[in-house]
Amino acid sequence: MHVRGKNETKRVTVNIRALILKSGLLMVFILIALIFAVFTKGTFIRPSNIINILIQCTVVGILAIGMSMVIIDRGIDLSVGGTAVFASAIGAILMVKLGVPWPIIVVLMLLIGLGLGFLNGISIAYLRMAPFICTLATMKITQGFAQFILGGQTVFGFPEAYSVFGQGNLLLIPISVWILVVLSVAGFVLLKYTFFGRELYAMGGNPQAAWLSGIAVNRNRIIIYMISGLMAGVAAIIITSRIMCAQILIAQGSELDAIAASVIGGVSLSGGEGGVFGAVTGAVIIVMINNGLNLLGVSPFLQTAVKGLVIFAAITLDILRAGKQRRTT
Repeated sequence: MHVRGKNETKRVTVNIRALILKSGLLMVFILIALIFAVFTKGTFIRPSNIINILIQCTVVGILAIGMSMVIIDRGIDLSVGGTAVFASAIGAILMVKLGVPWPIIVVLMLLIGLGLGFLNGISIAYLRMAPFICTLATMKITQGFAQFILGGQTVFGFPEAYSVFGQGNLLLIPISVWILVVLSVAGFVLLKYTFFGRELYAMGGNPQAAWLSGIAVNRNRIIIYMISGLMAGVAAIIITSRIMCAQILIAQGSELDAIAASVIGGVSLSGGEGGVFGAVTGAVIIVMINNGLNLLGVSPFLQTAVKGLVIFAAITLDILRAGKQRRTT
């Protein structure tokens, strides 16, 4: 009887902690909105600017979906920005120079993301490469090839129909936002209601115990890096469709934004904790900060510093939270 009461108390404590985390994210969201609404004299909360924020957060949010799964497994994926620019470079050359139909290009860009994610996953799972080093190398490789393919030039001349992903609307909401919503729900269901999701949390919580319990750790690890690569392919499609060109600066620094969004959203760098919706919310918060600073006319260099401070604060809070949990267990 005493044991049951102790277990129930522990479950209540965990639920309260989760509620505080979610409420904390909501409070940060509301606080940022109020501050910028006041200082921009209402411009920040105008419908047109809200739509603009939603459009801007789609790429970071989509990348954060895959990044959150990688971080739950105690990994990191620095290659998503390079994957996006490499996929866009290949797609642009084939579509503009060789006249390959754009639907084929869309499929190809997704396959490129999957393929590079598979390469990362194989290298990390079976060659035992450190995720940081492996994905950093992949980032440099893909960025270098993209620069070579594009020749330092911006490639224009995409078919008008291709703009649907980045410029189209459905029920007055941008299609890119719908893509983010669909992928977020799919990611949530995958983590929450499937064996794969439960195994992923077990891998992040205690990798050795997960392996000893019969979980296919290597297979699952390859899958999550493939998902992350696939999200980079989707991001490449949306970006190039939005600006209707391909250039080397596409998705520059997006990997850091995706990592920051995941950590801000409650995905622990210690592994085994967090979720997709939190990561996407973190992406919205990052974009809100960027948008508000732009409206206030803050220097882009200072904006970079502010973003760095946000990342530093998020990681610090994650470390403190992880340390507190270890002391209380």
